[in-house]
Amino acid sequence: MVRTYLSCLIGVISLIAGMSEAVAQQVSSQRYGIILGASRVVYPPDSRGVTLSVTNPEDYPILVQSQVMNEDKKTEAPFYVTPPLFRLEGKQQNTLRVVRTGGIYPTDRESLAWLCVRGIPPKDGDVWAQDKGTALQSSAGVTMLMQLSINSCIKLLIRPENLSGNPSGMAKKLTWKVNGRQLIATNPTLFYMNLGSLSFNDKKIKEDYISPLGERVFALPEGTGEHGKIKWTVIGDYGDKSQVQSVEIK
Repeated sequence: MVRTYLSCLIGVISLIAGMSEAVAQQVSSQRYGIILGASRVVYPPDSRGVTLSVTNPEDYPILVQSQVMNEDKKTEAPFYVTPPLFRLEGKQQNTLRVVRTGGIYPTDRESLAWLCVRGIPPKDGDVWAQDKGTALQSSAGVTMLMQLSINSCIKLLIRPENLSGNPSGMAKKLTWKVNGRQLIATNPTLFYMNLGSLSFNDKKIKEDYISPLGERVFALPEGTGEHGKIKWTVIGDYGDKSQVQSVEIK
């Protein structure tokens, strides 16, 4: 059964096109956004595909480009997104479909890929922005904007069918230790544990994720010793956060 877990809080990906002075003379810098129907997607390895809604809240059309990358975000993962590039009218919604095309993934734990969505605003003279035809590649400005626009990604979790449960319910299983100025988290579970918050002696630490059966190293905040209380939460499948967990490092 295909399971796409929708976040209770719809992730709004705010995308701002950064432009140099040379480009700014030709391209209008605009604030624009894409609303995705989930903050993460769970993909059963044998699924025929999962879907995700994408909405354009603006009054003008944008181009939407999507692809799936491996965990390193440097190489393409064996998934295909359709449509890979399309025009989305203002105030309209479309659906992305993600389909696995190959690859070998562990059957005893989760794997991670990234569904990356790029929003491209129009500029004066763009053919695709004026006409509802399909000649998207005819404008050189489109290519330029695609290079300058910001790419935003959500987690695509490849989860074997035999894994059950919600990661937020396993938050207390994380273990912690301090080594010098490093805080080391260990994840004994078979799930990616996505931290919703993390602090040491009430000083915030930038949260991250911890791989199944893996470790993640964090730098201790300035002005803290090597002893104190760690507090953390874990984000679940539905965007929910676990109860605050804590442990004393002595």
